[in-house]
Amino acid sequence: MQAHLKTLLDGVLSCPIKWGFFRDGEALPRVTLTQMGGKRDHTLNTKGLMRSTVQIDCWAEGYDEAKLTAVAVRGVLEGYRGAPIVLARLTAERDHDVADASQAARVSVTFAVTHRG
Repeated sequence: MQAHLKTLLDGVLSCPIKWGFFRDGEALPRVTLTQMGGKRDHTLNTKGLMRSTVQIDCWAEGYDEAKLTAVAVRGVLEGYRGAPIVLARLTAERDHDVADASQAARVSVTFAVTHRG
């Protein structure tokens, strides 16, 4: 699921994308992905599907660029179905307003991702 999500986003976004975090001073814009949690549905015969919560943070010099990146992410993932992902649903979107101009702007989108594996 992680590699598949990154590949999907790499195909649409022109900025660096990483699972985890970037070091201070790396170029903007950028996108970070974090698996916030997950739960496996068990059945009698199989492991079942996994339901993961994935937060995607879109970072940029200014709010407008961060928001445009988040809109692009939503366009790719909202309602997405494709192996190994059974369904990706948007569950939250948050704007992180920054009063200090020296800090990066961030827009976060959170998806519930049902997947195999």
